[in-house]
Amino acid sequence: MIRKHFNGYNFVCIRETGATFRWGDSLSENPYRAPWPELADVSISNYCTNGCKYCYKSSNEKGRFMSLEEYELVLDQLTSKQYGSIFQVALGGGEPLLHPQFNEILKVTEKRNIIPNYTTCGRFFNPENIEATKKYCGSVAISWDPYRDNMSLEELSKLGSRLANEGIKTNIHYVISEKTIETATRMLEGKYDDHIKDFNAIIFLTYKPTGRADCSDVIKSPDKLGAFLKMVDSPATEIKIGFDACFVPSLLNRTNIDKEMVDSCECGFFSVYVNENLDVMPCSFCNSEDYSYSLKEFGFDDIWQNQLSGYRKHVDASKKEVCKDCSSAPDCRGCCPFFSELFLCKLI
Repeated sequence: MIRKHFNGYNFVCIRETGATFRWGDSLSENPYRAPWPELADVSISNYCTNGCKYCYKSSNEKGRFMSLEEYELVLDQLTSKQYGSIFQVALGGGEPLLHPQFNEILKVTEKRNIIPNYTTCGRFFNPENIEATKKYCGSVAISWDPYRDNMSLEELSKLGSRLANEGIKTNIHYVISEKTIETATRMLEGKYDDHIKDFNAIIFLTYKPTGRADCSDVIKSPDKLGAFLKMVDSPATEIKIGFDACFVPSLLNRTNIDKEMVDSCECGFFSVYVNENLDVMPCSFCNSEDYSYSLKEFGFDDIWQNQLSGYRKHVDASKKEVCKDCSSAPDCRGCCPFFSELFLCKLI
């Protein structure tokens, strides 16, 4: 168990389950931000051989790898003498399993009492990285898209069984777009349970129009979105479900979820992103140079405590303007500061 308690901010993480709890001076208060990030999303490369047309990072075979030395520098920067370290890193890319020092990256992370997790397409497992994952990781996520992926439902099922037999907690990351949302609804209806029964959960991610992904597949249909949100309230699937922060506003507006158990967007407030070039941003979808700071120029303490204050003010101002009449505003961070297309509340 990891505990962090400071004035106005309390945080507990149970390593064995991944459950986290955060509160302010009392259990009924939510802190505005963490004095030090709880989680860092770290891109250890922009290298990938898949060539997915919707890759938001435009990863390819010319992509750069973050070296092990650079990665350890990042971990050093993400550790504060006053506040301690982050408790978790989410490793991504690019395809993390293709990083030539991937297993060492997991090892040095866990050695610092930081929990490593990662997202992969699932095609590049071998005995060595399976063993390293079992030894060091909290969980793994498999990106799966039946429309644009080379992994069939049957192959996904076999992979889920394989990882479950190895004792690896594995989630499915499923991107919801205009094209894929109807299948997402069927997943909530339990139509795929026989194939995905060995996975821990399905995490639904919002399609972002950036990188090689364009605006043609952003969610546009109120009827499709409404049908999906209706199933969120009464899912037939026996698999646990979750959502990325971009989907939270629509959940708060159109479902009966327990608002006490939902986090709004944490980027720049409780979490942070570091790319393979050692640039720090609020999140991996940040498309503004105004909120990008290089660790080669700034110390992370300065970035977190001072430089990102402008981003936080921008988010607060946008929320006051766009969401001033919304009853869910107290529980929500508001519309995405980077992509107006992700403001799904306008559809419902």
